[in-house]
Parts: sequence; structure tokens; C-alpha cells
Amino acid sequence: MTDKPLEKLLEEKELAETLQVSLGTLRTWRTEGTGPRFHRIGGMIRYAPSEVKAWLLSRQGGGEAMAVAQ
Repeated sequence: MTDKPLEKLLEEKELAETLQVSLGTLRTWRTEGTGPRFHRIGGMIRYAPSEVKAWLLSRQGGGEAMAVAQ
């Protein structure tokens, strides 16, 4: 196991605000399996910032990504 400290997990509302999407959209993504990975802790849903970042990077489009794809 590494000695890295745990990162602060984000609440659903925090992540929805950060991504500028509704809480409903975030929940839909979660149930469809298209959103960022999440952790269920008791009845709470939490997101690790590193997982959110990885999810965002996997969804890049346009700009350089488009030039490489062509």
C-alpha cells in the first residue's frame, strides 16, 4: 500500500456544479454507466477528483484530438 494521503472525495452536488450539469444529469450518467467512476459509502455517492479527471480526459474531442484522428 502507498503512503499517499487519501484525496478529499466530492459530493454529488459539488461535482455537478464543477461540471456545470444538473444533479439529474450526473445521476443519469451514473445509472447508465457513462459518467465518472464513483464510490458508494453507505447511502452516499462520492467521486474521487482523480477519477473525474481521468474520465474527462477520456472524453476529449476537437482541437488536437480531431487532428490526430484524421
